[in-house]
Amino acid sequence: MDMVEDPNLYKAHDTPVPPPPALSAPTLRQSAPASIDKFYRPSEPLLVRSPFGLATKGAKGYEDKLVKGLIKTQFQDKTDIDYDVIDFVQHVWKFKPEDIPYSSYELDRANCHSYAKLEYERIDGISYQEITGERACCSAFENIIRGVCHELTPAIPSDEREFPLVFSFLHDRTPKGDYGKFKPDFGYAPAVEVNEHTWAHWGAYGELKKKRVTPNMRPTTRIVVTKTMIERLVKEWELRQEPDKRKDTDSSSSVSTSSHATPSSVASPTTQSQKRKAKAPAEPRASKRTKTSHGTRKSVDLTGNEIQSAKYANELLSHGIRNYATGFLVEETSMSLWYVDRMGLVKSRSFDIFRNPQLFLLVIAALHFANRAQLGMNPLIEFPPGVFQSYDRAVLRLPRAVDHAKEPVEELTFGLRITKAKPLVVAYGALGRGTTIIPVKAQGRARELFGSENLVVKMSWQPINREDTEDQLIRVIRRKLGKRKKTRRYLKHIVDLKCSLDLTDAELDLPRASMMVPEAYEPRLFRVLILREYLPLEYVRSLDDFRRIFIAAVKAHHKVYEIVGVLHCDISAGNVVFYRDNVGHAIGVLADWDLAAYKLNPDDVEKWMQLVEAKGTERPSQCSESQGDKDSDATLPDGDSSPLDNHGKRGPRYRTGTGPFMAFDLLDSLPVFHGYRHDLESFFYLLCYFCATFNPPKPSESKGTFRFLAGWENGNLSAVAKAKTDFLLRKKDNPEDKLDAFDSLFENTHKDYRSVVFKWIYPLRNQFKVVTRVSVDISATIGDMREEKKKGNVRKERQLAKMLKKQCADADECFTYEKFMDVVLS
Repeated sequence: MDMVEDPNLYKAHDTPVPPPPALSAPTLRQSAPASIDKFYRPSEPLLVRSPFGLATKGAKGYEDKLVKGLIKTQFQDKTDIDYDVIDFVQHVWKFKPEDIPYSSYELDRANCHSYAKLEYERIDGISYQEITGERACCSAFENIIRGVCHELTPAIPSDEREFPLVFSFLHDRTPKGDYGKFKPDFGYAPAVEVNEHTWAHWGAYGELKKKRVTPNMRPTTRIVVTKTMIERLVKEWELRQEPDKRKDTDSSSSVSTSSHATPSSVASPTTQSQKRKAKAPAEPRASKRTKTSHGTRKSVDLTGNEIQSAKYANELLSHGIRNYATGFLVEETSMSLWYVDRMGLVKSRSFDIFRNPQLFLLVIAALHFANRAQLGMNPLIEFPPGVFQSYDRAVLRLPRAVDHAKEPVEELTFGLRITKAKPLVVAYGALGRGTTIIPVKAQGRARELFGSENLVVKMSWQPINREDTEDQLIRVIRRKLGKRKKTRRYLKHIVDLKCSLDLTDAELDLPRASMMVPEAYEPRLFRVLILREYLPLEYVRSLDDFRRIFIAAVKAHHKVYEIVGVLHCDISAGNVVFYRDNVGHAIGVLADWDLAAYKLNPDDVEKWMQLVEAKGTERPSQCSESQGDKDSDATLPDGDSSPLDNHGKRGPRYRTGTGPFMAFDLLDSLPVFHGYRHDLESFFYLLCYFCATFNPPKPSESKGTFRFLAGWENGNLSAVAKAKTDFLLRKKDNPEDKLDAFDSLFENTHKDYRSVVFKWIYPLRNQFKVVTRVSVDISATIGDMREEKKKGNVRKERQLAKMLKKQCADADECFTYEKFMDVVLS
């Protein structure tokens, strides 16, 4: 539409946009000391190494190129595009067109012209500073939005919003965070200096890309949203609600957000506050997700600008206590809205901010009046009034839970204890489990049940189809070990679960629950575990500490396997923790049973045949979480570091664990059952990793550090397998190298731990080096089985399956608990 000069307005309502369909389906494009505080001192945050983290971190930190590359592949089959704008705003930010304060609005004329012409004049002291290009557009765009926000609340002398955020252009400032040094153009954040912005407390982000001058935009051009345009927007929204009302069913109460408070008829700030309290929270709408599987979702290749936007959503979800992240991308004058949760991305249709200013106003108003929960922050966390830039005095409220004995409990409260010494820990990466660890103290009823000891909350989004959940397995393990007098002493080495809670996406009022998008690639539910607080291996202070912790973990792991029949399946440096008893001795504990599974019957030949056939699709049983979605210390499948195989199918589900610590034949993508020997081999790699990379704390410090281990800490599992082959077989990358891969790994081992290399690692390597030969033999048998299957020779295939079973059984005999302990106890 052409623009006209004053006195005619920019009447976008004269050329209305055709109304979208009523249902806008997107285009498918133990005993312990009273406190362990004395063992903590202020330090850098302890970070959870996620699959995303391992695949995007180089020797110099998190690299922009690696992050973008992984985002491109991870989001490919988890993205829905062209979602209706009005529906997006309603479902995500819980804001409706009728919530816009009834008035007329005008976009600032001078700034609109500056934006169109890529020219902006800024007063710098007493002189003018002329800015051109994209930076000029950003400055003008900031002023446009701030002007509209001022018009939205003209009658309120002070900001009475529940979560008063300010839209800011960051210029050259980078928000503070724990991972990459990434800077979007805009942040929707508490009113602080730009250099004090932190990812953890942002409400949303914005990115702008503009290279061309917008035609037909003159200094006298006015862009106005009239009352008539708002009325039409409201009517359009009401019409599309009619079919929804007939389809909606009764739904359960939500744990969710209070409604927006818009000052459309505000007499005073007090009146507005009373309205906000009186208005009951809206009940969650019944899920209207289409009954289609993820297979109907087409692969979407994000553009360069879109990858940039997704990168900032990824960063936002990697900080703070969040369920989802939102933002927008503006390309020239076209705006799209972005929603990212742990299951994927939903992107709205694009609209022109000047030709459809009523939609632009709707977006600005929704963000302006949104509270914390509507911007993606977890609604279980409650903040005191006036706290916007910290977790000071914040509390976690659980409406219900199940305690360690599976007894229901209600209304539990925990005070957050987030400090520099005990930071909030969030796994890096938007997709997957999003594991978040929060230090807390029990309050009220929770204190009566769990005492006054330090606790942590573990929040995560777990695959909904996993049968044996972490909390269930911990309860079973502790109950069975506690039944026998001889095994009771191992309870102190198993993580102490206080209570747990599962919430569906609808119960948590996650926008995806009410959005018309295909079923998530991997549906997830929200799980909260309340656990005793433990120390990570960084706090080991001596060789004696480490020996105690390591041997206790191996013994407890074997006892759980022997008595309960459960395998941990994810032995790593992050999952072996400890505490100190009353005399200061380190007590090792096995934590993070997310991927644990019951052992399988190795004599079931049919299972072996199913397992080989399931290569590249799904594991028939045992573990139900895909490697690509593993959060706590995991890496991605081999090849291009993507959760897809070469044929675009889902990645294999039978490889579980953490790249640097995974057993060799699991790294090599062989479809074998995860057995005891694989966990034992992971303990061996943990031993190697600790000795190779650990820098003990200095006398003035309480915490040591782990160095980056090139080759092993890699998102490409094939590269990790090669590094381990060279290590086990003592190969040299270059014939001229003085040291082979084995000696090179321990070249910088601290003097306190060199004895472990000679007494433990050297003899254990002689046991484990045969894994390379075992893998070759197993791989050959699997290849033969596939050939016979193609020929339809079931009899021969069954014979080879029996051979495969025997080869794996022989491998199990090479690595036994007894042989392992003979070395570490010598």
